[in-house]
Amino acid sequence: METLLELLKKTETYYTKKGIKNPRLEAEKLFAKALNLDRIMLYAKYDEKLSKEQKEIIKRCMQEDVKEENEIKQLLDSSIVYLKKHNINEAALIAELIFSNVMKIDRLMLFMSYDKKLDDDQKEKIRKMLKKIAIDKLPYQYIINQQNFYGRDFYVDKGVLIPRYDTENLVEKVIKIADKNSIILDIGTGSGAIGITLALELPDSKVLAVDISEKAIDVARKNKEDLSAKNVKILKSDVFSNVSFHEFDVIVSNPPYISNEEIENIGLDTYIHEPHEALFAKSDGLYFYYKIANEAREYLKNNGILAFEIGYKQKEAVCKILEEFSYCDINTYKDLDNHDRVIICRYRRG
Repeated sequence: METLLELLKKTETYYTKKGIKNPRLEAEKLFAKALNLDRIMLYAKYDEKLSKEQKEIIKRCMQEDVKEENEIKQLLDSSIVYLKKHNINEAALIAELIFSNVMKIDRLMLFMSYDKKLDDDQKEKIRKMLKKIAIDKLPYQYIINQQNFYGRDFYVDKGVLIPRYDTENLVEKVIKIADKNSIILDIGTGSGAIGITLALELPDSKVLAVDISEKAIDVARKNKEDLSAKNVKILKSDVFSNVSFHEFDVIVSNPPYISNEEIENIGLDTYIHEPHEALFAKSDGLYFYYKIANEAREYLKNNGILAFEIGYKQKEAVCKILEEFSYCDINTYKDLDNHDRVIICRYRRG
């Protein structure tokens, strides 16, 4: 028969392998509970041999503790399986974001929190969130009201398009090309992701961010305040309609550019839930490129920069529009998937 000390050491080793914090302390607490002793009294009984019944009690208590200890991991793993079953991309990332949001911790700290317990309200909240994603195809960003863009968390809701990582290419190129003290116009700002990011990355710049949507204006203003972007002004305007300044160094836009013929190529979650006015454009998706390129000539200073995000099949068409309106130094840039994604050019008078 094993002594209490021998079995205690085995339990400590088992807890260590399971990744339980403070394995020795937890093992002692378990034994004290199972044997109905004060933990301090265990030391006086190290050499005593345990009966079969006592071992069974300890075993049951240990199994219950380990089950509770791993509850979050088990729920997380089953949530990932559930999302994958419903063909949700990035299931693991989404599940981790949902759990960390409900637990109010950073996602990177989730794996350090497996020893915590979820109450019934938290479990129910997670269940409802997962169902909305899997069944209703609601983008998780609208559920947690957050999307990371260029290293910052932006508030988003169904009134604005969810910022895409591809759009970071546009921001990055403008940051590299623009002067540090540029005056910048962001057309169709939506959540404010482009304009606010440029303002924060170029703190000596001044940014005017415009959108026709009142909902988008509200979201952009919230993000401006939350991210302390003091060098940004948010203005409701249909492209240039309410813009009075005519000497911008940079005009940047990620306009709606999906044509009606391309609807079948976008995800169901995007089509159902994201604002169509921020996605689709007439004239084969080229309407806003034509309108902005035409009117921007009156709002750019000489040698000013015009920068667009484009659809991956639109390079030739947009370049042709820019050439038609006498833009020069036209350059295109690819995204990480090797698709044409950004066009930057200049306008020189005379």
